[in-house]
Amino acid sequence: MEHMESCRLRIWLAVVCGLVAAPVAWSANPFPPEALPGVSVGGNLPAGYETSGVVWHSRVQKLFLVSDGGTVSSMNADGTGVTNWSVGGDLEGITVARPQSDLVYLGVEHPDSIREFNIATGQVTRTFDLTPWMTGPDNSGLEALTFVPDAGNPEGGLFYAGLQATGQIFAFQLPILSSTTSTAVTHVRTIPALDGVSDISDMYYQAGQGVLYAIYDTANLLRAMTPDGTLVKEWSIPGSDQEGLALQGSDLYIGEDYGTGGNVLRYSNFVGVPEPASLAVLALGGVAILRRRQG
Repeated sequence: MEHMESCRLRIWLAVVCGLVAAPVAWSANPFPPEALPGVSVGGNLPAGYETSGVVWHSRVQKLFLVSDGGTVSSMNADGTGVTNWSVGGDLEGITVARPQSDLVYLGVEHPDSIREFNIATGQVTRTFDLTPWMTGPDNSGLEALTFVPDAGNPEGGLFYAGLQATGQIFAFQLPILSSTTSTAVTHVRTIPALDGVSDISDMYYQAGQGVLYAIYDTANLLRAMTPDGTLVKEWSIPGSDQEGLALQGSDLYIGEDYGTGGNVLRYSNFVGVPEPASLAVLALGGVAILRRRQG
């Protein structure tokens, strides 16, 4: 039955996207010209800042970023008003699970883990070890992190962590509602790398549309997917060393990590998936499948 549901979801997606049949040979769309050129908004970050993760915080209306040098930062959408916290570690991702709280979650590449960080106190409050399920070489471990909310989940949703070495996405449930001290981790499922593409470098879940976006920096690729990993659309993206991804309305933010520094670029008028109502229905179907698999 689960396999049949998955097949129906893929067939429905093909109809929505105007595809003739499945399977099909996907090819990347060109990056929307109306979104070009990108505008740099990272000029006020510390010198040599290697942007490795970006997220938009809807309550405080700021971008939060991490550097693989161990710094967490926040700034306004235009790059002003920068605040920095020195946390340490190889930080590669950042996400917001509950905007009403002061907690954000940091992805650490080695050892693969998620840290809970309080933006009011500037302190790490706990660490969740992911190494029993996902681990890569020192420089190819956890590279992408996002939170996929689900009102039917006892912890409010799942954390999606991307492994750079393989391109796989691991879904975890963490006790963020049921406890303030537990560091227990529940592995829910693993989404295989689509078409064998590895080097996933960040993810961002757009809850309003139910779309999971992911970037792959070696391939210079941006993908839109449903929560079960079904491909919806993909684009070639400009720049290089793309390691941070966030969406705020029609503004797409991409952080670049050059190894000796980096940048944050804002691409305005970016229209990702043009049929939010249809994709929201598909996403609900994907979340329902994940919930049944979890149970």
